[in-house]
Amino acid sequence: MFKKLGAKDLELLLSTEDKTLNYSSIKEKSFVLSLLSKEGKYSYHQGSTVFKKVSSYKLKRFLDEKWNEEKLLDEYLDSLDIDWSTGSLIADDTVIEKPYAEKIQPVYWQYSSKNNDFILGINLTILLWSDGKRIIPIKFMVYEKDLEGNPLQTKNEFVVEALKYAHSKGINPESVLMDSKYSSSNILNQIESFNWKYYTQLPCNRGFNGQQLKTRRFQPYSEIGYLKGVGHRVCVAKHKNRYYATNATENRVTREQIVKRYRKRWVIEVLFRELKQCCHLQECQSLKGSIQKKYVAMCLKAHLQLQEFNQRTIYQAKLHFLTNHLGLQINADRLLNGFAA
Repeated sequence: MFKKLGAKDLELLLSTEDKTLNYSSIKEKSFVLSLLSKEGKYSYHQGSTVFKKVSSYKLKRFLDEKWNEEKLLDEYLDSLDIDWSTGSLIADDTVIEKPYAEKIQPVYWQYSSKNNDFILGINLTILLWSDGKRIIPIKFMVYEKDLEGNPLQTKNEFVVEALKYAHSKGINPESVLMDSKYSSSNILNQIESFNWKYYTQLPCNRGFNGQQLKTRRFQPYSEIGYLKGVGHRVCVAKHKNRYYATNATENRVTREQIVKRYRKRWVIEVLFRELKQCCHLQECQSLKGSIQKKYVAMCLKAHLQLQEFNQRTIYQAKLHFLTNHLGLQINADRLLNGFAA
């Protein structure tokens, strides 16, 4: 038995519990609602069933309209009142698996650490801020190539740009955390120029004090020196056949301190898992790269919405939302009239 909601009810539906999440349009809010109201596989048809008279075509058409997915996050960041010095910036990427979708524009063969093999998919790179409680995406990139097969922007170039963007927004994190893929000299030098502290893993062939890390014999404590191409001193430590580095060299940090701080990077892996399991990140089948990017932005907004429910985990927040709103079929023709335009 569906409960019918009027236009004013829908206007309040997502605003009753969220205090800071802003929506630029009712279409944006309604698309997020369609994502959160479904379990299992998501499609435009499945998403449209939460409304009484909104077709799947109208949801799809929203993603095809001209709006800037980067501006969406930018406006959200401007609305926040957060002490940006209390958390960490974290950069990493994930593969949005598309095993049967070679014709989707941003789909390429990608190496998946989860599958330990190359798979077809979309590479999504994110820079986020987190204080251990909230996870806020700062900037994201969907990897694309030009007609000649060259990347429009490499992942390392994106991270440098995203760090500059975060700095321009007044974010001054306690630390920047990255795995070995993002330990390039230009990224480390950029972080140092902002007087930020970083903790990163290093590849075993990285040059340190004129030798490759794998050829050096490390003691059970950290060593201070210079990485090849990096213009400042770093503290390097070996732990379980992995190498870690930080520019926090004012007071010598121990190996345990470096590794403990680095492990806070795991929060971005949690975000990727929650986006795929709770926000349907892998479900968009549109062939256009522009629509894929907008869909990713909507998934990020849906994840932000779940955080506003103040539950212990995102999974509990999703259950809370489904318990309260899954049985609703929304009769809001006047409010959603814009979908038909």
